[in-house]
Amino acid sequence: MKNIFLLLFLILILLTSGNMYSQTEDSVKFVNDTVMTKADTLSKQDTTSSAFLNSPERLKVVALINQVNETSSKVDLLHSENVIKFKTTSIDQAGEIEIKIKKKDDIYFRIWGSFAFVSKDAFIAHFNRKKFIYFNNLDDKVIEGPTTDNNIGYLARIKCSFDDLMNVMSGTGRIVYGNTDTLVFESDNVILVKGKEKVVKYTLDANKKYVEKYSYINTKKKEYLRISFGNFVNVNGGYFAKKVDITKPLTNEFLKIVNETYTANNQNLNFTVDFPSDVRRVKWDK
Repeated sequence: MKNIFLLLFLILILLTSGNMYSQTEDSVKFVNDTVMTKADTLSKQDTTSSAFLNSPERLKVVALINQVNETSSKVDLLHSENVIKFKTTSIDQAGEIEIKIKKKDDIYFRIWGSFAFVSKDAFIAHFNRKKFIYFNNLDDKVIEGPTTDNNIGYLARIKCSFDDLMNVMSGTGRIVYGNTDTLVFESDNVILVKGKEKVVKYTLDANKKYVEKYSYINTKKKEYLRISFGNFVNVNGGYFAKKVDITKPLTNEFLKIVNETYTANNQNLNFTVDFPSDVRRVKWDK
């Protein structure tokens, strides 16, 4: 009898082990199936992304953008001296600004005049895409920190991106977009760049391939920043705007630069910000 119970017990163990083994096999098979499903999903995502990036309309827009950016790039190593006017509801000032540009990464400006009636060289700054140095001669202070939209806004007196600042200071418009942005023609000479957090509308001279103006549009379809270029002259096969207007319609802020003298392709530009050794140094972390 004991032997029968022992035999039954052994059979039960074997059956249970067999079931466990079967379940393990099924589990492994399920995991493999799951991996294949993920691979299939990735493949579908790649296919969708490829279709998005290679759609006929997008490729047509990209081809035009490349032509516009090529035209813009011809105006480089720029040195100009200009009149600058800044106006808000509480401020109305004018002065002079010297600008040096090396595309796509270096911007230097020096501002003086009624912006700073006490000093010839009131504000001097050098920005690249990562960091900036700014000398405020009125307050005897040097500020250094990362190049962010907020920092540009504080120092240049109007909030914008580094690329916007480059466009304004160089008198040329370069169109910036990413692989996730939707690119469409609104008309033959108007391009829309639509991203998750922005819509930018570019109006072009379709024949000469340069940006005449562009605007940022918010979710309520209101224009909140507009940059306009005018009085174009041919420089090195590109087109340089002798007048640039920056307008913030929702807050009535306005900045204008009128370029009076300029040279391009200047290989000897110096972007050093000179300041006395005993000035106060301030570092911004963000």
